[in-house]
Amino acid sequence: MHISFTVEPDQARARRAIQTTMGGKLLRLYILGAVVAAIGVVMFVNDVPSGAAPVALGAGLLCFPWLVSRAASQARTGILGETATYELTDVDVQAHTRSLNVGYRWESVQAVRETPEFWVVTVAGINPLVLPWTQLPRAEAAEARAFLVGRGLLAASRESTLGR
Repeated sequence: MHISFTVEPDQARARRAIQTTMGGKLLRLYILGAVVAAIGVVMFVNDVPSGAAPVALGAGLLCFPWLVSRAASQARTGILGETATYELTDVDVQAHTRSLNVGYRWESVQAVRETPEFWVVTVAGINPLVLPWTQLPRAEAAEARAFLVGRGLLAASRESTLGR
């Protein structure tokens, strides 16, 4: 197998990719912010003088994940900020830009998480590689998905996602 595709930079897709890779961490911040804000509201309603501080802190925690992903996508660095060429072969997965080359051998890949727009390739101790699989032609996406299922990196039950 040798699949190669080129993706132009897109700030909205970059923001979604960042949110996808940081999803669990961002969700925890949202939850923490909501809990702190709720405690602050209860304190404020009960005339506790310091009730406004938790409300402000909670609001900040609720906004922080959105601000981080927005700032990171506006920085337009690395693979997300340049025209990238992705290559999937029987041996490895690679992403190339003018300033960056990233590649992982399939043996070192621990998991591939599928979202409606991306495949998040995870290797121990290294930042994940986000493949925008929806940018692939349908036949090549099906071939790549079958390869990942065959290696045990994706579940076989999500075939319907390729129907786009």
